[in-house]
Amino acid sequence: MKNDVLKGIRVIDLTTYAAAPGAGRIMADWGAEVIKVEGFSGDPMRLFGLQMAIPSGDDENPIWEVENGNKKGVTIDLKNPKGHALMIQLLQSADIFITNVRMSSLKKMGLDYETLEPQCPKLVWGHISGYGVYGSEAPRPGYDVVSFWSRGGSLVDTSPIGHPPMTSPYGVGDHTTSLVLLGGVLGALNKAKTTGVGEKVEVSLFGTAVWVNSLMVISSQYGDQWPKDHYQPSSPLSATYRCSDGEFITLTILAYERYWKAFCEAMEIPEYIDDPRYNTLVIAKKPENCDPLVHILEAAFAKKDSMYWAERLKAADIAFERANHYSDVSKDEQAIANHYVEKITMRNGNTCMLPMSPVQFKVNEAPELNPAPLLGQDNEEILKTLGYSEEEIKKMKEEKVIG
Repeated sequence: MKNDVLKGIRVIDLTTYAAAPGAGRIMADWGAEVIKVEGFSGDPMRLFGLQMAIPSGDDENPIWEVENGNKKGVTIDLKNPKGHALMIQLLQSADIFITNVRMSSLKKMGLDYETLEPQCPKLVWGHISGYGVYGSEAPRPGYDVVSFWSRGGSLVDTSPIGHPPMTSPYGVGDHTTSLVLLGGVLGALNKAKTTGVGEKVEVSLFGTAVWVNSLMVISSQYGDQWPKDHYQPSSPLSATYRCSDGEFITLTILAYERYWKAFCEAMEIPEYIDDPRYNTLVIAKKPENCDPLVHILEAAFAKKDSMYWAERLKAADIAFERANHYSDVSKDEQAIANHYVEKITMRNGNTCMLPMSPVQFKVNEAPELNPAPLLGQDNEEILKTLGYSEEEIKKMKEEKVIG
């Protein structure tokens, strides 16, 4: 199904890697015409899959598809005066411009907001940086792992005490920040459509990390210690336990007293239902009670496998989850039923269960996904929309204005 909620909106996408391209991908899924602008060597994300042992060629490149499906693609030499003029024409034809090019480079190219505003007064200009636009560290390069995970606190404070920091997952901060940029530019688009005046939208990986980690940023100011000792969680019923098959069950029972009896029955430990050390959260979370209770629950979970406990907890209407591996997600029946993953056929005929953008409209269908653009594949089509003739386009290729 082709979504059309952004039909008629043109987006110029001068982006690399994942955070900013992700916002463009979702707008393309929603029916916007998203034009990916690349230099002649292309976005480095075209080859990112190689470090993850994923095919990264023109005929099969699932990482590239995730970030850039449904987009059109042009190649322009922005250092060439004619290429720069062409870029300005594209921006004057557009509603939204998104980029993650560092501010110093944008200013050199005349693509910063202040330079573009007089030329494109209705344009929504959206930018992602690593650390924001103010302060002494604003010019620093930033990526998901350093700006989001490390600077935002998650890298060390979600790792076990006494162990090295975990290996942060790829792209989690990027894709979270892409949603923030998406919301910002669409809010600004509403302003532009109603007032005729464009807007500048700034988001950063670090700023997004501060927001998504809000509860811990606050609690740590009031003595809440991070990282957490496994035997001193915030609540024994909001913790993770190993089962006999080596897999884990994660509990999130926020209404502790309401579910304590049902939980004990599901876990086959009814002898603790009326135990005053454990049947209220305010008492159970005291260090002298929390540690032994976690040991009790560890022993209970270790008696049976994760599927056994999953069935019992589900029957008791307990909030829990059997902890999936990444390899499980592409086969997850719930993900497939909701079209969170879709089987996609690559240009070479191979298939992949590809994650889809997470918003659906009206019907339970994933958006139609057209292949991400080959390098410069839509040069002629896009230039013709700007009024260039075939002869003029041919001359631009000869002069290396376009690739």
